[in-house]
Amino acid sequence: MNLNLEQLHQIRDLIAKRGFLEVDIQMEILDHIASSVEEKKIENPTLNFDAAVNETIQSFGVMGLSAFADGLTNSIRAKYSRLFWRFFFSAFGYKYVLLLCFSIFGIYKMQGLLTANVFYIFLVTGLLCVFGISVFSTIKPSLYKKFASFKSGNSFLPLLGGTILLTNFAMNIVPVGYTIFAINVQQLVVSLSIVLFILYFNAAIRTAKISIMETKSLIEKYRLLYN
Repeated sequence: MNLNLEQLHQIRDLIAKRGFLEVDIQMEILDHIASSVEEKKIENPTLNFDAAVNETIQSFGVMGLSAFADGLTNSIRAKYSRLFWRFFFSAFGYKYVLLLCFSIFGIYKMQGLLTANVFYIFLVTGLLCVFGISVFSTIKPSLYKKFASFKSGNSFLPLLGGTILLTNFAMNIVPVGYTIFAINVQQLVVSLSIVLFILYFNAAIRTAKISIMETKSLIEKYRLLYN
């Protein structure tokens, strides 16, 4: 038998009451419960709907739905984590080696041409613009925030603030005049930090955009149950 919309809503509300609020997690649990209920009703046509639902939930064991939901959440997080690091390390491929080296060299030389204060102003302004773009690009209706996919895919963006602090730390921890083979170590460290920040930003934005697209697709998929 197939469950009707009212029964699906009843299962969904039961899942929500148990504290599972992310829509995509709810839907995965609902799909699992609904399939099990349908099987039980086929095996025993006299079994009523509520009893079939209770039997299905009890079959999850002592931990109930929590272990199942945690597994789903961890799977989504792992998916976007793999995606982020794939984007990040793709920049170190042979196609981009020269571009990376040129970028590091360009930033290094720029520090030599500008005074420390002017370069710092340019750096802070640029980083704030990048941070602003990242925030603006991921502003979505509140419905998106109810999806574990959206949360996981955008979880790397808040860490941009940490990379800014790391760059600032690099500028202050290394002595200004310290050189190795005529290379200013502070300028080199700062150059590397800025390039790593840009690579991190690129990977974080690309990961966030994919999570937004996938969340939008899920919203369309589950629209019937959430109207």
